[in-house]
Amino acid sequence: MASHLDPRLSPQSGRPVDHAGLMGTGARGGMRERIQGHDWAASPLGSMDDWPPHLRACVDLMAAHGFPMIALWGPDLLQIYNDGYAEIMADKHPAGLGQPTAECWPEVWHINEPLYEQVWQGRTLTFSDKCYPLRRHGRLQDVWFTITYSPMRACDGSISGVLVTMFDTTAEHVARVERERTEQELRQTNAALQANEERFRQFAAASSDALWIRDADSLDTELLSTAFDAVYGLRPGQASGALRCWAARVVPDDRQAAIDAVTGVRDGLPRVHEFRVQREDDSRFRWVRDTVFPLFDQQGRVSRIAGIARDVTEERRWAEHQSVLVAELQHRVRNIMATIGSITLRTRESATSVDDYAQRLSGRVMSLARTQALLTRAGNVGIDLRGLLNDELSSSSYGAQRVVLHGPTVMVPPKAAEVMSLAIHELATNAFRHGALRDPDGRLEVSWQVREDPQQQRWVDLHWVETHAARPGWEPPARRGFGTSLIEDRIPYELEGEGHLQVAEEGTEARISFPLRHRDSILQTDAPQGTSIAGGSVDLGDAGLLAGHRVLVVEDDFYLAHDTATALRSAGAVVQGPCSTLQAALQRLDGGGVDAAVIDINLGQGAETGVIAALQRAGLPFVVVTGYDEGAASLEAGRFVRLQKPATPAGIARALARLVQAGTA
Repeated sequence: MASHLDPRLSPQSGRPVDHAGLMGTGARGGMRERIQGHDWAASPLGSMDDWPPHLRACVDLMAAHGFPMIALWGPDLLQIYNDGYAEIMADKHPAGLGQPTAECWPEVWHINEPLYEQVWQGRTLTFSDKCYPLRRHGRLQDVWFTITYSPMRACDGSISGVLVTMFDTTAEHVARVERERTEQELRQTNAALQANEERFRQFAAASSDALWIRDADSLDTELLSTAFDAVYGLRPGQASGALRCWAARVVPDDRQAAIDAVTGVRDGLPRVHEFRVQREDDSRFRWVRDTVFPLFDQQGRVSRIAGIARDVTEERRWAEHQSVLVAELQHRVRNIMATIGSITLRTRESATSVDDYAQRLSGRVMSLARTQALLTRAGNVGIDLRGLLNDELSSSSYGAQRVVLHGPTVMVPPKAAEVMSLAIHELATNAFRHGALRDPDGRLEVSWQVREDPQQQRWVDLHWVETHAARPGWEPPARRGFGTSLIEDRIPYELEGEGHLQVAEEGTEARISFPLRHRDSILQTDAPQGTSIAGGSVDLGDAGLLAGHRVLVVEDDFYLAHDTATALRSAGAVVQGPCSTLQAALQRLDGGGVDAAVIDINLGQGAETGVIAALQRAGLPFVVVTGYDEGAASLEAGRFVRLQKPATPAGIARALARLVQAGTA
């Protein structure tokens, strides 16, 4: 396979061979001895005595170094190698010494043959991290080398072999590949994490609920979604990561339970709790439902605490409204049942038979039901008077040509509609039974108008007129009936109006007047809705007790300072501070812009009256909130009120308001 190679091996004739010089006179052990003891005379290289000087020099160089080296000599590329290369040979050693390399390494001959061709042409080739599939110990394995192929030249420049120096870089290659694979996996993992985080942030930003995550040990916030600002009424970036800054927005009455719910999740169990907060932007109190749950690390330890916060103020209002509505409905049902009971008893008084009783009672109850249906459709805002008349008259199938209605559009309030529906029902029923609608030539005309009395109260005047032919033997009613009592007694009593009914031989006339004043009907089921959420001990509502007053707050306790400032703002004050040190308070006073103050004597270093003295010199009113008794911290006279701790923030604000108002009276 390498017969075309021209090694030019012939030794120079007549030149003595120095056997002692080959590989050194003191060479012992390893490849030195094997090379010296090998039967080279039986090989194409011939006896070592006949080796050319540059081959002997190359072999001496290889034997002196542990770096893997092999010389491939002659057309058959016979192998001569050192101890370092013997380790690469593995089980191919020692048989590979003097063996043609194509026979020793047939598995890589297809790789090396083209390279040897280039080296025989005088080229030196170097490769880094080149893979060779070597068969060693009976199996094929990939081995990586940094390797150099160099031509072996004689003094005349001719090439007689190939010198190969190599370094096994398999371990480095595997480490590098593993490192690159790890780095690639890490990049992919990081990219996936970034994508997941971006998706989570987009999800959190799109949610109307506030999503948050805290470190389980420090309780500092690691993530707050944008909805947190909306729920708590904060400006973008205003939210702080410290637990106490969040807790300060919770009203004092609910604060400890809210903190306990967050810290308690460290036991690994989720919690759901509700509490009130005061929004920063509009100072309104709102209910927040926080669903808090643990996040575990790989060891199963609670490493983070997460939560989903939702503004449930409207839900709580509707729940309260629903409970009131149920109670109101029960009240209305009882009223209706009482009314039906009353109608039942009074119907008996005028009924002449069981059938007559049933017919009269059914008509009156159905009239009540029709009014209820009209009020329900109208949302309890009232009923159009014309619609009420049409509904009652058409329900008895009267001829439209005999009934004339004329008057303006008038919305009758619910209470008036309830009473008037029965009154009109009674008038219509009597007209059908005994009056104008009984005779084919009878006629009914109903007119109404709206007027104002001297007190500018709007009234409705309704005139009901029935006309028909005189009836022989007619006699006036022997007793006062249900309809008469309804018109002449109930309308004045319940509507504060007027009612008159007159029955004559030629017809019936009724005059009804009532004010358009809103009163609840027994048929209404609307319950009042709450208008605001109370804030407990810091809520003074819209009292405005300190409106426009600039109040300095001096208190070193974070929560007490914050709660006092909240109560003062609820009373309309403009809060200066709060200040936690004497120096900061004095600077505020020196800068002016203070009308009153709330101060704590002990700012962490015992009783301190410097601020009090400055306030007294300025003649400003102030409230002292202290844990000292009067003997331990006596104060000079001045415009001040002394409150003993614990004092509620609302109590502090009210005390200051009384002090300020007394000074301006």
